Amino acid sequence: MLTAKEINRLAIPAILFNITEPLIGLADIAIIGQLENDVTQAQGGVGLAAGLFATLVWGFAQMRTALSAIISRHFGQNNLRPTFSLVPQTLVLTLIIGIIVASLTAGFYDTITNFIYGNISSKTYLYSESYYLIRSIGLPFSLGIALFFGIFRGIQNTTWAMYICLIGGVINIVLDFILILGIDGLIDGMGVKGAAIASIIAQAIMFILSIIFLYKKTPFSLNFSFKKNPFFNEMIHIFWNMFIRTLVLNIVFILANRFANKNGDAQLTAYTIGYNIWIFSSFFIDGFSNAGNALAGKYLGAKDRANLSLLGDKLLKINLSIALILGLVYLICYPVIGSIFNNDPEVNKFFKATFWIIIIAQPFNSIAFTFDGIFKGLGEAVYLRNTLIIGSLFVFTPLLYILDLFDLKLTAVWLSMMGWMIFRGGSLYWKFKKIARTQL
Repeated sequence: MLTAKEINRLAIPAILFNITEPLIGLADIAIIGQLENDVTQAQGGVGLAAGLFATLVWGFAQMRTALSAIISRHFGQNNLRPTFSLVPQTLVLTLIIGIIVASLTAGFYDTITNFIYGNISSKTYLYSESYYLIRSIGLPFSLGIALFFGIFRGIQNTTWAMYICLIGGVINIVLDFILILGIDGLIDGMGVKGAAIASIIAQAIMFILSIIFLYKKTPFSLNFSFKKNPFFNEMIHIFWNMFIRTLVLNIVFILANRFANKNGDAQLTAYTIGYNIWIFSSFFIDGFSNAGNALAGKYLGAKDRANLSLLGDKLLKINLSIALILGLVYLICYPVIGSIFNNDPEVNKFFKATFWIIIIAQPFNSIAFTFDGIFKGLGEAVYLRNTLIIGSLFVFTPLLYILDLFDLKLTAVWLSMMGWMIFRGGSLYWKFKKIARTQL
């Protein structure tokens, strides 16, 4: 029978590796906030570039979800051998995609940012471009790291990913201080370029560590075979549906960015701070969803319906508790949290006027992320795709345009995001209950 200990064994390390990336993003913004000139424009520019980078990683890292679902299913059947050749084949494909996407986005950055964000002030754009052109070099590393973490999760271990992320996170933050601000008499501060270089170095180290853990801790290797693995087509099928889903997901974030950006640098920066806190909270909650991903796949392979149903109930209670705790912490810190990242009174005015929505949204986010993780483990990519498309087209987008007509500015963006998450969580909860009642 499923126990809290089994969930925590997977979830707690997953929380730590999940929150490392958003913590690094928050650290970047906070450290850039210590620059002497153009702080608001620098933070806004880095926020836009980091948002595009995250968009690409989320989209193309869905290979991780596909591979993890197949591996965890075979793990539940106690037969991993059929997946051995799938691992190097998927890694090579992932790295090739990463190189192509990084080259195209860097080469057409001006066109892409104009399409995604609309008109950007010249200073904000220059900071954004200088950060992204360097950061894009690390995109293949990021996708590769995500894939390795999917492999580890598939064999029911998130601890290795936690160790790798913690090491990478510490290296990144230390290098941020050195390269962004400089060291008197030794190293000149490089500003936003320093933040990008720090990220690349940390990602390269994490990628190497992932390979070491793969060889030392798992039965897999990177010995490539040109003979297509029998599960390669299934992996591509899951990836393609998850990619479309993530593409739609990122269209939502693009629209949110455009509406935040059209109201000026101060609101854009306030949105960037709020968005990074939203992502931090999401990844924190998603740690237990990672456990759901791994365990759901295992129970599917073992045809264990009772534990699958129990898994959904237990994870939902845990994630709701986490969301309420996060909301309480944010409420207590409400008066000061914005000024940690930016001291501009106008930025803080817009941030404080909308942060309450992010707090209220946390329980709804927890429902969506709980069942999102479980459905990924079950390989239910089509339903996840369709739910997101419907929610984006018929909930988020109409809400955003209607609320904007009332000149609600940044409030319209966050209220639309919350409505979108309510729909996603409700749809997934209903579908899971239906699946849990039927025989696997």
